[in-house]
Amino acid sequence: MAKPCSILVLTASALIGLLGGCSQPVQNFAIPGPQDQAAYQPVPYQKPLPPGAYGQTTGNPYAGHVPLPDEAAYVQAYQNQREPRLMVEVIRVPTPTTDRQISASQADFDAIQISMIDYLNANGQVDIQDPSMAQQVLSRESFLRLQNGDPRVLPLLKHQLKTDVLIEIKAAPTGQSSTGEPAIRMLASAISTTDARVLGAAYVDMPLPMSKTNINMYTGYLADKIMQKLSGVWGGSATAYNPLVVRIYNAAGIDDLLAIKRFVEKVPGVSLVVNRGMTGSSATAYGRLAVQYDGSPGDFYSALKQDVGVSTGIKAFDLQNNTVDLEVTGPMVLKTTIIKTKTTTVRTQTQQRITQQQAINPAGQ
Repeated sequence: MAKPCSILVLTASALIGLLGGCSQPVQNFAIPGPQDQAAYQPVPYQKPLPPGAYGQTTGNPYAGHVPLPDEAAYVQAYQNQREPRLMVEVIRVPTPTTDRQISASQADFDAIQISMIDYLNANGQVDIQDPSMAQQVLSRESFLRLQNGDPRVLPLLKHQLKTDVLIEIKAAPTGQSSTGEPAIRMLASAISTTDARVLGAAYVDMPLPMSKTNINMYTGYLADKIMQKLSGVWGGSATAYNPLVVRIYNAAGIDDLLAIKRFVEKVPGVSLVVNRGMTGSSATAYGRLAVQYDGSPGDFYSALKQDVGVSTGIKAFDLQNNTVDLEVTGPMVLKTTIIKTKTTTVRTQTQQRITQQQAINPAGQ
């Protein structure tokens, strides 16, 4: 009986192929199992976000600068606020058990900090202070306290680095995300270093892995929320309360501080003055006022000196973003001029009376 490949009627090329196949034995190949990592090179894909879990995410991790939705209002409010100094600090909250599950290093948390700085920098329109300067300027103890989120370090940032707002992000692994999978919970707060007032806060759960795409996407969402909150405070919205902080040093007593407070209330443009605390001893006194004022610290100081009539005895030694530091330097007499006019059929007589209050003196040496 003839072989099957010799009786088939096919084209010339197909016949040659069949004849070749008939002349060579068929070899068996073993299929590698799933444990053979050399045979299979899996391609990782990002897990899709749960529908509507975080709203509309923002950020473009690979292309050029793409403004966040609230970036324009944030930059405008930043300029109107006389360009306060911002610093971003990411605090890695220690959770050893969960850290082993996510296999994250310090470099991964540093990437969160760099991404937040890049977004809040707004393509070079907002100046962000280098957070490594805190380690160089502060003592080792103070820097460790800053990394642990201790609010008592805020005055050191204000006076030694002239930082006005600290953007603090606490990042920690969590198993309580909406997907049920391990994630990184990021809690962000914008804190005024002058009075530790929270200007804005937001948080988000970033799913693993801590890839560039995930970090840029979720820090973009977080940065936009902080921009939105700061824009409302700096922009003077109806619900915003962003007072000047007026600190008075070297007064002789609390009574003198209260007298200065009364004259601060008379400054044109001041709508509200709140006593934030006064303390004194037998030698000196210190007070802090929150002043709702429509203008800059320099305008406020000028009006206090000229319009109210406090020409001598008090001097400003620091006019920052939202802070006025005043020092009583000598005897200060606050004068009030009262003018009375009496009109008769014959002549007009003007009588002027100047009343002097008790002099405010500096603290004793």
